[in-house]
Amino acid sequence: MKKRDLYYERIPTRFLRENVQYLGNIYGKVIKQQEGKKFFQLVEKVRKLSKANKIKSYHVQTNKKVIRSIKNLSPKKIFKLARAFSHFMNFINLAEIIDTSRSLNEYENSKKKISNNNLFIEEIFEDLFNNKDISKNKIYNTAKNLRIGIVLTAHPTEVKRRTLIQKYHNIIEILEQRDLLKIYPSKLKILDKKLFDELTIIWNTDDLKRFKPSPFDEARWGLAIIEDSLWDTVPKVYRRLNSIFVHNMNKGLPKNFNPIEFGSWMGGDRDGNPNVTAKVTREVILLSRWEAAKLYEKALTKIIRSYSMEKCSKKIQKQVGQSFEPYRVFLRPLRDKMRVTHRSIEQHLVNKKPLNQKKLLSSREEILKPLRIVRESLEQNNNENIASGELLDLMRRAKCFGINLARLDIRQESSRHSQLINEFYRKKYNKDYLNLDEKDKVEFLKNQITSKKNKLKNFKFINKENKEVWSTFNTLAKEPPECLGAYVISMTTSASDILSVSFLQKEANIRNKLRVVPLFETLEDLINAKKIMSTLFSQRWYRKMINNNQEVMIGYSDSSKDAGKICANWHQYKAQEEIVKLSKRFKINVSFFHGRGGSAGRGGGPIQATLRSQPPQSVNGKIRITDQGEVIQQKYGYEPLAKYNLCSYIGSVTEAILNPPPPPKKNWRSLIEKMSEISKNSYRKNINQNSDFIRYFKTVTPHKALGKLFIGSRPSKRKNVDNIKSLRAIPWVFAWTQIRLMLPAWLGSAEALRYSYIKEFRKTLYEMEKNWPFFNSMLDILDMVISKADPEISKIYEEYLADDNLKRVGKKLRFQFDVIKKLNRKITPIEITKLRKEFRKSVIVRSIYSEVLNIIQPIVIDRLKKNGNYKDKKYLEDALLTSIAGISAAMKNTG
Repeated sequence: MKKRDLYYERIPTRFLRENVQYLGNIYGKVIKQQEGKKFFQLVEKVRKLSKANKIKSYHVQTNKKVIRSIKNLSPKKIFKLARAFSHFMNFINLAEIIDTSRSLNEYENSKKKISNNNLFIEEIFEDLFNNKDISKNKIYNTAKNLRIGIVLTAHPTEVKRRTLIQKYHNIIEILEQRDLLKIYPSKLKILDKKLFDELTIIWNTDDLKRFKPSPFDEARWGLAIIEDSLWDTVPKVYRRLNSIFVHNMNKGLPKNFNPIEFGSWMGGDRDGNPNVTAKVTREVILLSRWEAAKLYEKALTKIIRSYSMEKCSKKIQKQVGQSFEPYRVFLRPLRDKMRVTHRSIEQHLVNKKPLNQKKLLSSREEILKPLRIVRESLEQNNNENIASGELLDLMRRAKCFGINLARLDIRQESSRHSQLINEFYRKKYNKDYLNLDEKDKVEFLKNQITSKKNKLKNFKFINKENKEVWSTFNTLAKEPPECLGAYVISMTTSASDILSVSFLQKEANIRNKLRVVPLFETLEDLINAKKIMSTLFSQRWYRKMINNNQEVMIGYSDSSKDAGKICANWHQYKAQEEIVKLSKRFKINVSFFHGRGGSAGRGGGPIQATLRSQPPQSVNGKIRITDQGEVIQQKYGYEPLAKYNLCSYIGSVTEAILNPPPPPKKNWRSLIEKMSEISKNSYRKNINQNSDFIRYFKTVTPHKALGKLFIGSRPSKRKNVDNIKSLRAIPWVFAWTQIRLMLPAWLGSAEALRYSYIKEFRKTLYEMEKNWPFFNSMLDILDMVISKADPEISKIYEEYLADDNLKRVGKKLRFQFDVIKKLNRKITPIEITKLRKEFRKSVIVRSIYSEVLNIIQPIVIDRLKKNGNYKDKKYLEDALLTSIAGISAAMKNTG
């Protein structure tokens, strides 16, 4: 293979290459017009140098010519150069979205397989129907009873402004039209002009978020994703799933089936975020009800305009009397209620007018009941085809989205509940609740929960934080139950942490109590999960209280930051295994809530591989999974991709239930246990025992600048303490991603892999890679990280920012990464290596642009340390933030 071919090999299709070239040509004209020929020539010079560097050297780069072209530029020019390359990274992403959409369409129209390792929903079900060990009825019953919760969280990792995201949508539409109209040159000229205008506007628009978003802003952003994409996508997904059963069984799924329900943490997640108050939660719930009512009103208006038929059922006729348009008359009161709901809420939120809750939509049944009557009438009058059209779509939306589009979860740290109870306990009993041993805490809480008396009803809290926590519970008591999801307890360390929330819900008179969900997120919490749940499951009164249903959340971010990837993965796996065994013993229906992040260091990865790798029987008919930050936009912001991703959830969960992975063999468990321990010790040795390592992180990565990106309402630290432990997982992962070391996803793995590759264990290792989805998925994610990471880039940062001691740290880290890279190549079969290489084709072409930003970043950080000029400092700060956003776009994930 010629070295030159490497560049083109990274472009998956001719169509993608043409779109990238087309966007680049128009974008170049915009830069030339807006900034002049000299600046355009600078951009082209740097781009060509970077491209030549990648093609000739292929990862053995020096970047010296690129550095020489940049390092002496004025702050203003550096800022503009950062903008030029950052925008182009986003344009490459848009071209890839269109290319993926085209491939998805090709599959739907001709069943032509896309070149990736994920199966389409039809292929998954085809495999299941062809499996002689699984009956068709079992597949049918599994599918109709699916309960998949997709929870959109407020984790701050989306760096792009909403304004720009909307403009990117316009570009996607232009590219789609261009493909459809390619044989009409006159039409293409119009589209060229449209694109030129759009890119001109983008170039003249501020790229950076200048204000920190409020939780209310975050909620608006999340709801916009539902309105822009998911609202139209969900009925199409359900139709697609239904058609699979019609094709394979000659019968459709029940009309009221609803496999997906959306949840949200935006406005409910108060863990370490003082900006999320009881007032904010109430306003966010109202905002979501306002948005839902608007969408329902629009859909009902469309149906009312369409349904001009006269023939109807006696039930409708009896209600509307004599009418030539009975359906219109019958549906108008429902449409009017939607109008009253959204207008009343708007007046309340904007003009502070009093709100009459009785006039508002408060239950999805208020929508479904009249729609069922209409559907029955249509079916009785030979209009089944109309009943199965927009009306059925609206009914399915009502089932999926309810009255506020996404049920709001509440999340709070366990210590906040203990602190509140302590204030009450101290005043009531003149003792410290916090000093009680765990057994006494559990006994006290049990007595309070089972008592009919309310002790806190008239209690006046003095502590400000406790007042706020209690106010949240009182707010929840007043909200419609359908607006609320679960109450998640972060940092759950004991059974009393779980009972505390049950006690407070009872005291607040919450009639329809929220599910209380413990979140086990640190390594210690995962290890203790079995003991904690056993304490509760073994008590009959607790089993009765939860009606033998328990949801448990597994945390991926903090456990990885705490113990490294291999150790965290294994203990997440074991915790689920142990809880499943416990649930069987006590006849509890347990379901898991997976708190996955977008990046590999925080549990990210393809959903199909993720679910295949879970312990047997841990994925049942009910599961919840978080989608975070930039991942939400990538997966659901564009309808074709949203449809594919929702279908992937349905297919993957069904497959995991009906065709679970094999339990690990004894020798597999023994080896992974040892690898886990070695990995943890190595990881912690780097993190905890090496002061230069901590200094390397603080000096060489741009972690200090992340807070200035204004990408979320939450502080970057849980507590105001300057150490790695207090730092949240998101900025930890974000910072290492920027310098392309991707360290949280692999640190500690070198020693573990080296141990597993010795002759004594090599056969077992190969067997695990081939036959155990958990281990295979772990290596596949590691391989993806290897393809995205580029340790050579960190040398550029060290050149500008590190002293000799820190350079030695960097050298050691790069050595460890090199060991992992070589061992991964040895462990993975050749055919899999070739296949995986094919999947990562876009990395090199992205590197041509991202490496320019990686060169700009340390140069700018160094200058900021030395520069006192305010005007120059402003340009340099903006250049730094722009480079961060551009590298995030190149990596396709941040935290």
